[in-house]
Amino acid sequence: MEPYDYVIVGAGPAGCVLANRLTEDPTKRVALVEAGPDHNSRRTIIRMPLAMVTFMAPALGFLGGPRFMSWFETEPEPGLQGRQIPLPRGQGTGGSSNVNGQIFVRGQREDYDRWRDLGNVGWGYDDLLPCFRKLERLELLADPESGRHLQLDGKDLSHGIDPAFHGTTGPLNIAPPRTLNPMTKVFLRAAQMAGLALNPDYNGASQSGACLYSFTQKNGERVTAEAAYLDPIRGRPNLTILPDRRVTRILMEARRATGVAWSGPSGEGVTEAREVILSAGSFMSPTILMLSGIGDAAELARHAIPLVHHLPGVGRNLQDHLDVTLEYKAKTTAPYGISWRSVPRNIVHVLDWLFRRRGLLASTTAEAGGFVATHGTSNRPDAQLFFCAGVANTQNASGFTGHGFLLHVCDLRPGSIGRLRLKSADPAQKPEILFNFFRDQSTTDTLREGIKLARRIAAQPPFAPHLAHEVSPGPEVASDGAIDAFVRNTVGTLFHPVGTCAMGTGEDAVVDPATLRVHGIDSLRVIDASVMPSLVSANTVAATYCLAEKAADLVRVDFISLRERRT
Repeated sequence: MEPYDYVIVGAGPAGCVLANRLTEDPTKRVALVEAGPDHNSRRTIIRMPLAMVTFMAPALGFLGGPRFMSWFETEPEPGLQGRQIPLPRGQGTGGSSNVNGQIFVRGQREDYDRWRDLGNVGWGYDDLLPCFRKLERLELLADPESGRHLQLDGKDLSHGIDPAFHGTTGPLNIAPPRTLNPMTKVFLRAAQMAGLALNPDYNGASQSGACLYSFTQKNGERVTAEAAYLDPIRGRPNLTILPDRRVTRILMEARRATGVAWSGPSGEGVTEAREVILSAGSFMSPTILMLSGIGDAAELARHAIPLVHHLPGVGRNLQDHLDVTLEYKAKTTAPYGISWRSVPRNIVHVLDWLFRRRGLLASTTAEAGGFVATHGTSNRPDAQLFFCAGVANTQNASGFTGHGFLLHVCDLRPGSIGRLRLKSADPAQKPEILFNFFRDQSTTDTLREGIKLARRIAAQPPFAPHLAHEVSPGPEVASDGAIDAFVRNTVGTLFHPVGTCAMGTGEDAVVDPATLRVHGIDSLRVIDASVMPSLVSANTVAATYCLAEKAADLVRVDFISLRERRT
């Protein structure tokens, strides 16, 4: 058989976008190779928004969640007293969009303008806004009736949306909360009293303020990358999906990629292609490069991997968001939870989802939040809040019983720079990951001040009828030093790794920003969150979809240019 025109490694959000866009040309044959299973978007555990909490709970593994998870772990982190942080990633067609919290946040104009200013021409906010609009079907504009049950400050939510920033015909449906827990409204009123303005469109002109989140959902069900981009084009004869195949290395002829080698249940094999595109994510894309002899020469020599090309930036520049959680015990049953008093209501929730796709099971519990500046020197938000109207979520998957609520505080730009290295030349062994949290330029300042703000919000009068007491960190944790100690002892990531194959032109850059081709290698690109040179101030899935949309255009333009040069 003739080689494929493109083989895409990884069927997460980036890979699904590329498979869709590159097969629009019927003359191009595309293979999509994925380590996990296919046909996931119609499985109930994937479709049900609340089921995300089961993926993290070992006791609920019988529901099938582990099949869609791949677990990594940091090395002992010196800035966290040697703690190791578990790092879940999704697997299967859809990737981490199968298991994430579904919150859709673009980030700030300054995030993307920084990419541009780091030498990545064409990657500023104004360059990327058309891509955001292209991928998006914002329900509040496409179908204003979908938000009639929601108001913010006495106005319909859709009235605050600026169409200049949004799309209404894209493949990815972005929906408002289907059902609101009464505690969500309590949070929004309390946030106002604590000084936060209400923002109906945090993905518009300004991110600042308290908000109702938008979700990658439709009609009360999760919308994955597979559902949005892959399922509609499965019938294209020029697309081949190869699931349950873990890529072990890139096939090379000198410094030209010619395909990939993989292993699967039926054994080992190869898929040949004129061009290879790595979309395996910030952990696996650099790992595959290094296993293929592309990376820092000294690191590869440690594992006796033959050097193909010295590219020291591979695996460097690792970044992620930091998150701490405040937990509160409720004295009412208004928050979601399991108790004898809430049995009738929970039965109604189950029926409500089965028949109307509404209620608790259509929620992730994190229905609202906000973006705040914790330091007086700037109005630019550096912290994100998540209000969870229950105590079970991805960081606390065991908290199903009882009633309470959580306030998450996320440091949007923690400043830590980590690295990823191979542990051995064995493709089956997970890489060595170190984030270097709270070292060098990374401090606890933003999280400490964010915790103080969260406590001010919880202390406002709207919470008084519901709040019993603060469980964690607890009232005894009051001084700055005690709060800092709490942060170091409990902080985790928000599972948003980026940067390990950063685009740019400097000596540590891995891919060319104009083409996303790997520097020094022909017919090889990286297109996923690993090419982001710095974190965006947001959950990273929106930026990943956008990046892949732009990259698909770059690939097509680059192919036409290459063909013209050859002729």
